Amino acid sequence: MKSFDLRTLARALVACAALNGCGGAPTAAPSTPAIAKVAAPAPPATPDPEAWRIAEPTSGAHVLPQFPVPERKVLKNGVTLFVVHKAAAVATLSVVVRHGASSEPAGKSGLAGLTARMLTEGTKKHSSLALAEASESLGATLEADANRDESHVSFATLTSDVHRGLELLAEVVLTPAFSSSEFTRVKAEWLDGLRAERQEPARISSLVAVRALLGPASGTSVSGSIPDVEKLTAADLAAFHARCYVPSNLAVIVAGDLKLADIEAQAEQLFGRATGTPFAPSTELLKLESPPKLRVLIVDRKDSVQSSVFAIQPFPARSQPGFEARDILGGLVGGLFTSRLNLDLREKHAYTYGVHGQALATRNWGAFIVATEVKTETTADSLTEIISELWRARDPARGEPIVDPEVDRARTDLMHALGARLEHTSLMADAARNVFAQQLPLDYYAKYPALLGSISTAQVALQAPLLTPDHLLVVIVGDRAQIEPSLKQHGFALETADPKLSE
Repeated sequence: MKSFDLRTLARALVACAALNGCGGAPTAAPSTPAIAKVAAPAPPATPDPEAWRIAEPTSGAHVLPQFPVPERKVLKNGVTLFVVHKAAAVATLSVVVRHGASSEPAGKSGLAGLTARMLTEGTKKHSSLALAEASESLGATLEADANRDESHVSFATLTSDVHRGLELLAEVVLTPAFSSSEFTRVKAEWLDGLRAERQEPARISSLVAVRALLGPASGTSVSGSIPDVEKLTAADLAAFHARCYVPSNLAVIVAGDLKLADIEAQAEQLFGRATGTPFAPSTELLKLESPPKLRVLIVDRKDSVQSSVFAIQPFPARSQPGFEARDILGGLVGGLFTSRLNLDLREKHAYTYGVHGQALATRNWGAFIVATEVKTETTADSLTEIISELWRARDPARGEPIVDPEVDRARTDLMHALGARLEHTSLMADAARNVFAQQLPLDYYAKYPALLGSISTAQVALQAPLLTPDHLLVVIVGDRAQIEPSLKQHGFALETADPKLSE
């Protein structure tokens, strides 16, 4: 006989009850103890290889740019030689003189710029075409330009070709041809450029504003007025060159993977033969006067859908104390995307795509400018906001004193700009050119980060009262019929700009 265990009996009883096949009342099956289910152990978690993406990155250590101090040597005849070292395959060669538009005789605006330009159009040895071929053989293109305080010629070439490049540069700067036929062609091109500029509202507003503040002589653009340039001759350029391109005001700059000892002898041989009577640039400061009250000049541009606004006021010159603090002030007021003017006119009111404010500084004068282009229907509101922002920056009692974060942003921007100069030898040569033209200490850019870092918010705020929003000179280029009613409603008295200001 087979024996039954309890589990077999239980299953039989349950089956009988379910089928009602057993007589009598159903009998409950005996309970069976429940067997607890034990969860299987979880597999070990796999670490997320990109968990770092969840955490916000922290700022790294602030690294100050290390700008090299140029080596300097004054040659026997007074020419200054600068060598700025940078480990690079390309070197930049430049010659600079401390004479620009500020050294032009009255009635000869554009002379400094055209003189620099003509240096690249032929020498006593090479015609214009032959000179171009000679520079191209070095893989280089001659570039020349002038500003208010200096004129220069430069090009970049391989370090292995620096000695050949210096020979060509000396020829270009010391023995220009100033060919009459070449000058006729270049002057025609130059005049075409001037006429084209005067079709651009933004350029017109700046030309009119600067000339209205500085006067017809000093205020004319570096590229010159059309009537003045039309009268210039090749003889005028030769005379300017003879007077200004003299050893005492001339520097040769080499930026690249070289040392002073590598080129000193050649520089003496090539540039040591330069002659000329010393002619120092004027350092006399212009006495600029602000309008007795806010002045608004209108240049009518019928059917224009936007207005070009340019505001200007006197500011200290480059040599006057506080230049770096004023540079920071210009950045936080109008130089950055996060500047007060841009956050107001662009981000808050959507009047413009952008607005720029800056403290300009030359050897003889300085100015603070604000420039923007706004929708025609918001011209009056935009000018009102510009004036209000300048007041808020000037006067802490108006509720928006200058604070540390905005000063830090403007300071950092200037430091980053210095760091960017280290990217290419041409930018390093530019810095050396500025050192020479403005007669700055040789280690100015090496100490520049520390200098900026030492300027406090309080020192920047001390420069803010130089802003004079109630004595601005404002030029607006736009459709007068559309903008004049609202400007008058805002209390602005309008004047018609003299057409000669934009010649």
